[in-house]
Amino acid sequence: MEIVIGQRAADQRTQSRSSGIPWYALLAVGVAFTLFALAIPQFDMNSLKSIAVVLGIVLLLGAASELLAARATARDWRWSHLLLAALFVVGGIVSLVWPDPTFKVVARTVAWFFLIKGVYDIINSFAARRTEQHAAAGPEGRSPAQWWMPLIVGALEIGVAFWAVGYPRDSRSLLALWVGLAALALGLTKIAMALRLRGVHTPAPQEGMRLDELPPSGFGGRAVAEGGRLEGGRAPRTTTTGDRYTTGDR
Repeated sequence: MEIVIGQRAADQRTQSRSSGIPWYALLAVGVAFTLFALAIPQFDMNSLKSIAVVLGIVLLLGAASELLAARATARDWRWSHLLLAALFVVGGIVSLVWPDPTFKVVARTVAWFFLIKGVYDIINSFAARRTEQHAAAGPEGRSPAQWWMPLIVGALEIGVAFWAVGYPRDSRSLLALWVGLAALALGLTKIAMALRLRGVHTPAPQEGMRLDELPPSGFGGRAVAEGGRLEGGRAPRTTTTGDRYTTGDR
């Protein structure tokens, strides 16, 4: 049975999605992080304290980028960006105020960053894959899939996390490289998010949209259609019962 969704259902589906910022803003942030990542290993950082300070700056900038990403994502996933931003703030403050950081302290801070960020990026990539599959099944389609980009970045991040936590020797140049890779990971994921956001087509409200064309977006789209189907299913039963009673009275 075909269910027709009206203007209100289409508006609720559109409001449940992104975005508060344009896609090219995220692209600019990603490119800036990538350039910063290239510059970090070139800094003259001879002390562990200077490396820890740069790491703290990277984490705080990463927290700011996650707040920006939270405005560009669907409401159902905003909490995850906010949680990631809070963790980055904690790590950044610890890196900045630690009085006398050692190689092991900085390396483990970097390792925890890569582990948390890698797990998050892998989960986010599969969620994006599901969204892109539903979008590709729609009448307007979408641009080529971008979900695999955060998946690859996340897998590499987890690999660097185990590398950093298990490295036995004291190497300041390697620490600087890891900090640069942290900034690069932030930049690549923001670029991937910008490309994915650019490929999302927000369809104009249509009166003839069917239930199976709507994405499963929680309390938007298909949930509204299902509610309409249930309401529509009760109305005919009430009418039929009334008609039967009326016929009996005759």
